[in-house]
Amino acid sequence: MPKRTATSSEPKTTRRTPLYARIIAVALGLILVVVLGFVIWAETPLGPAPDAVTALESGNGVTVERTAAGWEFVPTADAQVGIVFYPGGRVDARSYAPLARDLAEQGYLVVITPVTLNLAVMSPNVGDRARDAHPEVERWGIIGHSLGGAMAATHVAARPGEYEALIFLAAYPPEGTDLREAVGIVASVYGDRDGGLKMEKVNSTKALLPTNSIFTEIKGANHAQWGSYGPQPGDLSATISPAEQLSYAIDAVKAVLGPAN
Repeated sequence: MPKRTATSSEPKTTRRTPLYARIIAVALGLILVVVLGFVIWAETPLGPAPDAVTALESGNGVTVERTAAGWEFVPTADAQVGIVFYPGGRVDARSYAPLARDLAEQGYLVVITPVTLNLAVMSPNVGDRARDAHPEVERWGIIGHSLGGAMAATHVAARPGEYEALIFLAAYPPEGTDLREAVGIVASVYGDRDGGLKMEKVNSTKALLPTNSIFTEIKGANHAQWGSYGPQPGDLSATISPAEQLSYAIDAVKAVLGPAN
């Protein structure tokens, strides 16, 4: 007869994951969901509107090219003044093509600098790429819209004397960012229909700017029309056309940087 195998009468026990390990796993899962949600949000920016896409086409004395530095708008004549352009938060950099093109048609070399996750705070020093790509240009200004303006200010403050002028479009410097000795002049341009700009911050940070800085409120201008990306949540409706609003930005550039040639 075959031998019978002895079996244990002791009940089997199931190992359970320690409570702390389960808590850690849940926390990591929540963090992953939050990070993934943030990335999806940031990578679905506003714009560009159809007119901005059209403005990316070369013509009328301006060559438009996508390079490692960004979207470059190069006038036919050799530019003597270059402009770095920092886009607003969660706005596709191409949305600023109409203004960049208008400035290039005036003779300025303009480089719109795309930023990581469409947030300039993730790439505060992308302006270096634009200037490094054009060592032949000796005079530089910098424009920043909204969050892009704040990061442009941080960039300029860390590079005193490298930019002649800073132009804020619906923007202001972060608290503690002293620009008084970092840049020759600042032009701050904003609209009275801006639903996204904190005017109390514009006023409270004036002491951080050079004493000759220029502040201009545009009647009928809002937040979104400094770019071309459609309506922006929380903004008010502009009562002037996009072209008229952009003309004030061009005037501000000319006032602080002078003629392009």
